[in-house]
Amino acid sequence: MKKTFQIFSLLVCSLLVLSVLGCHKNATAKGAPKTLQESVADLRAALATASADAQNNFNRNVANNIRYGDFPKASDALTQLAGDASLNDAQKKAANAVNDLLKQTMANAQNPPPAAK
Repeated sequence: MKKTFQIFSLLVCSLLVLSVLGCHKNATAKGAPKTLQESVADLRAALATASADAQNNFNRNVANNIRYGDFPKASDALTQLAGDASLNDAQKKAANAVNDLLKQTMANAQNPPPAAK
């Protein structure tokens, strides 16, 4: 009887520890995108239901300019895309998020951190 109780107690404690470890969720999984590439991917997914013109504008003017490092042209295209009346609020919000990260990237490129001595 005593041995059975010890085994049962050990089993319950093990299950409690494993359930606490298993319930740990990644806090950044659903947060705002951290990188420009992540935000571009989120915008591409948001535009899946957008008009063909909006998707073409994104692919030709935004994605290609970001890919080849022409950030000012990409920012202008994102501003135009965010002003498109055919987009819903979520799509406009995603476009503005990409534009914000793009502006941050441009500012960081112009003001690099000082070199460590």
